[in-house]
Amino acid sequence: MATSLAHRGPDDEGFYSDPEGRISLGARRLSIIDVAGGAQPLSNEDGTVWAILNGEIYNFQQLRAQLQSRGHVFRSSTDTEVLVHLYEDYGRDLVHAIDGMFALAIWDETVGRLLLARDRFGEKPLFVEPSSDGLAFASELSALVRRNDRPLPALDAEAVDSFFIFGYVPGPLSIIEGIKQLPPGHSLEWLARDGSIAERSYWRTTSSAAGGPHDALDELKAETLRLLRESVRRTLTADVPVGVFLSGGLDSALLTAIACAQTVGRVQTFSVGYDVGTVSELSAARRTAEILGTDHHEMLLTENDVATRIPRVFANLDQPLADPALIPLHAVAGLAREHVTVAVGGEGADELFGGYPRYRWLARSAAIRKVLPAPGRTGATRAVGTLPVRSRARRLADLLGSELTLDRHVDWVTADRRHIRPRLYGERLSAFVDDDRALETMRSLLPSESGPIGAHGFMSLDQRSWLPDDVLAKADRAGMLNSLEVRTPYLSRDLAEFANSVSADVHLGWSGKQLLRGVLKDVAPLMGTDRPKTAFRVPGGEWLRGPLNEPLRQQIEEGSLVREGWYDRAALRATFESHSQGRSDEMSNLWPVLSLSLWYEGFRAGGA
Repeated sequence: MATSLAHRGPDDEGFYSDPEGRISLGARRLSIIDVAGGAQPLSNEDGTVWAILNGEIYNFQQLRAQLQSRGHVFRSSTDTEVLVHLYEDYGRDLVHAIDGMFALAIWDETVGRLLLARDRFGEKPLFVEPSSDGLAFASELSALVRRNDRPLPALDAEAVDSFFIFGYVPGPLSIIEGIKQLPPGHSLEWLARDGSIAERSYWRTTSSAAGGPHDALDELKAETLRLLRESVRRTLTADVPVGVFLSGGLDSALLTAIACAQTVGRVQTFSVGYDVGTVSELSAARRTAEILGTDHHEMLLTENDVATRIPRVFANLDQPLADPALIPLHAVAGLAREHVTVAVGGEGADELFGGYPRYRWLARSAAIRKVLPAPGRTGATRAVGTLPVRSRARRLADLLGSELTLDRHVDWVTADRRHIRPRLYGERLSAFVDDDRALETMRSLLPSESGPIGAHGFMSLDQRSWLPDDVLAKADRAGMLNSLEVRTPYLSRDLAEFANSVSADVHLGWSGKQLLRGVLKDVAPLMGTDRPKTAFRVPGGEWLRGPLNEPLRQQIEEGSLVREGWYDRAALRATFESHSQGRSDEMSNLWPVLSLSLWYEGFRAGGA
């Protein structure tokens, strides 16, 4: 199991086995804090409490000082060691004291208790597999799948259905039957004496619906800057080189500006672009780097590189992910790893500070309903309601109609894929053609309040599903496949809780992310604030007609996923031909099929 996670921790490995044979712990380490002395597993003074950690505890120095003042003795300078001493003082409640990105396990030898916990937003993954003879857990599915030379486990059909709709597997499901993801902000206890398992939520994100006074905007911007500066300072803490991912957008430019002000010497920044399409951001990132004076590195992701990189990346993921931005992020992470061990990224800014355009559409719809009589809204809806789901006119039709519901929102963000299932699904998925379980999973994550769903509701939903299961999974896997740790300052606890206390109306001002735009204007006025959302856009349609055309054709004609009846070959072939010949843009329908198919081939061959 540990060997399968070597890419997550190439520097060291360690093991602990309980003297009574109740548990074994294994850890692979990417050495960042206390490189020489931070080996895991790590215990307290008398060896009765043991801990392993994937991630970073950002406030470990403060916690260490507090623990030492109460008499605890430390043998290392690593952040992991604070866990065993916090556990001695607080037990399972230690999770409330720590701020960071983490999946952790703590074994209490005296009482035979295992504590697992995952960070508040799910930056670090944690999979669990309960069974009649105990509990197995790991940072990736690959370790669980390879446990005890087990037979190849089955795919979870519900997860496969959800994956096609959303492009990711929404937790707590995993793509493998019988294995679950521990949700973000949750802990789990397992007792050796009876095998009992208790799962608890210790934190939950909420976005504010209340409208706030706009004359307090300066104070809100000042607090945003204070908290962001502190968060960046913490995420730059390391005993190894640290860099910043720099796109052409607002989020990374702001992080880079703050990092430059806190760093002695030049900050290293990293960007990626393409040799096809119109979405390359190299020139914008280069201008930002020149203004801030960073040591800038960039790479061109060519079609030849795409042809070899994508099949390799998809086949080596522990769980499939259909976000095309995984590919440029993996490429730039590889570039960064040649220079640094830790990279800072802008994940979470859109979900916390109102960056996605769809949030602003929601705000506009409320205003339109107030001034446009119902008959006028109905007529407009009929006029444009049959247009493609991604068109601006179709969105306007949705907004002019009845109150926006969850299913309409899902159709927006998934390009109507749940309605395409009857056309593309094979026998193995036929039971899910008209099934709404995926929608019900999303509904359970919405704030429990009466009335129509507003922008704040969908911001909360994104923070609970899209952010952990797509955005953060993408950053974690892209980084870890290159043995690079990716840190996310926008998700520090204090900053996140502050952002979620601010009215969505405030966040959506000034074309969205009003607070971050105001902060950037103050800290780096030369860069300007009218920066569109640009992070890692991908020429996916061009790739499917170019370097990925043959791999996709092979999967449709010969791949295991189609052969086993998960998808219908004739329907996929027709969709593929329409896209290949330019008659339609089927990128959003074909990319989930390609990514799952290539992942499945790797899974069957032992790559996952």
